[in-house]
Amino acid sequence: MGRVAAGTSGGGDIDAGRQSFLGRLGLALCGLALCAAVRADGALHSLWELHGKHNTVYLLGSIHVLRLRDYPLAAAVLDAYGNSKAVFMEVDLQEIGSAEVQSEMLTSAVLPEGKTLPDVLGKQRYGRADTLAHEVGVDLSTFDQFAPWFAAEAISQLQLTELGFQPESGVEMYFMERARNDGKSVAGLETVHDQISLFQNMPMDTQAEYLLSSLEQAHDLPAQVDSMVHAWQQGDTRWFENQLRSELGRDPRLYQAVLGARNRKWVPKIEALLNDDKNYLVIVGTGHLVGPGSVIELLKKDGIGAIQR
Repeated sequence: MGRVAAGTSGGGDIDAGRQSFLGRLGLALCGLALCAAVRADGALHSLWELHGKHNTVYLLGSIHVLRLRDYPLAAAVLDAYGNSKAVFMEVDLQEIGSAEVQSEMLTSAVLPEGKTLPDVLGKQRYGRADTLAHEVGVDLSTFDQFAPWFAAEAISQLQLTELGFQPESGVEMYFMERARNDGKSVAGLETVHDQISLFQNMPMDTQAEYLLSSLEQAHDLPAQVDSMVHAWQQGDTRWFENQLRSELGRDPRLYQAVLGARNRKWVPKIEALLNDDKNYLVIVGTGHLVGPGSVIELLKKDGIGAIQR
């Protein structure tokens, strides 16, 4: 991975270039590219069906950033969209471009005046993080004004971009554009404010460990991306579940904040869709659909079975 081109000026306003980067990063953050999944028979996809009395709700696990060469999507996935009258996503991506959201994202990403990343990480952790960042071609001092969570997400996104992955090519953006052209409504299970608050409210120590964990895994990312896309295309839930455990399982607080608590908020909204007479496509990060406390597990506890397609 080449050296990060984006830079920060010494304390003060964020320029238009950085605001543009925040917007692009926002697309990737809108679901936190964390994925996971249950079994892997060759014909399966990261797609589940729920059946109400008069309708079907499709749950599609997504990868929030993809490459153009990862298209076209599977016929079963396209059929689920075609059979649906409306689409739900983690958030309505059209919120991302608003000045209000950009301002809120910037405020949450930048550390309070007088604080720097070395301050909040401490000498030992910052030294370790700096070494790991340099090993993947990133100058960590680029992010010295930013909160650890933002540094972690930004570095991951920069690395994915260099590997050819773009938020604009992600599953959500693809279906948002199709829905817009087809006159189908798009809505969010939560707001961008909810997602920003998720990180902003993390204790600084948890953020610091999140950054270190992200950097420790950065070495493996180039080797893993093809496996990740292949597993997603094949509905290989086991592969994703193992990844999820390694990324979040070491910190139960992080797991609950990023996945568990949000799943519990979403399930009543998804269940309410089953009372309608039209079909819906619900798209969320695949990690929300598998493992302990997943949307699928919570639905099952409420007596609602999900069939993997």
